[in-house]
Amino acid sequence: MITTRRRGLFVLPFIVLLVVAGCAAETTPPPTPPPSPTPTPTPGLPVTIDLSADNGAFDTDTITVPAGAAVTIAFNNMERDPHNFALYESPEAASAIFIGDIIRGPATIDYDFVAPGTPGTYFFRCDAHPFTMTGSFIVEPGGET
Repeated sequence: MITTRRRGLFVLPFIVLLVVAGCAAETTPPPTPPPSPTPTPTPGLPVTIDLSADNGAFDTDTITVPAGAAVTIAFNNMERDPHNFALYESPEAASAIFIGDIIRGPATIDYDFVAPGTPGTYFFRCDAHPFTMTGSFIVEPGGET
């Protein structure tokens, strides 16, 4: 007959074995989820601006669009001289935002770009006539999506 004391000694090694096995089991942490991709900014509402070049001048010296707008400049070069539309951060034209191809006319071309997201006054010009064909490109708040 096994006494209670002996029964406890008989069961004790199994309990120790279970505890040791549980502690020795490798625990793997849950996998780290991949980082969320940075969303690509989407252009705002589309805006089409008609712009012509004739007699060595643009037909306007001010263009106004909402911030972040998807801009199309429907450019009409009405003369044989080469012209384009180019957008810069300032009149120094050191930092370009968009530079369209120079075309000889009469011809038309669409220039597509996204307007700056920061409201303010920017500078546009014809790169073939940078001192005589210039204007202000005004970006107003409220156009970002």
